Amino acid sequence: MLVSEFSETCQLYAGFQIWEIENINAFFDGNLVLATIFKDHYNISVDELEEKRSEIEETDLQIITQLLRLVDDKSFFVFTLHDENHLELVKMQQLKVMNFGIDINDVKGDRVYVVIMDKKK
Repeated sequence: MLVSEFSETCQLYAGFQIWEIENINAFFDGNLVLATIFKDHYNISVDELEEKRSEIEETDLQIITQLLRLVDDKSFFVFTLHDENHLELVKMQQLKVMNFGIDINDVKGDRVYVVIMDKKK
């Protein structure tokens, strides 16, 4: 999802949660379905990822983003410290458009964060 889309459509979502991801292994440990999606998409298992990492051109952040796009039952918004997405979330929090349950300014620079949400019916 693009940052401008989220700013304009956030009211269409509910059940917001923030997922802090330490690394690619923590990403797969966070939800076992993601390992299945990874295997289907990249044709290797998560267990082979480290060994075959050079065969995948995407960065870990790009892999995370790509796999979350393939999840059907939730919507996701991926960000890292001070990237365009994070800055928009900070603005939304400051303008009181959104309350994320945490101070969105206070995220770690060595982590990936994902806003998890449900589309309202």
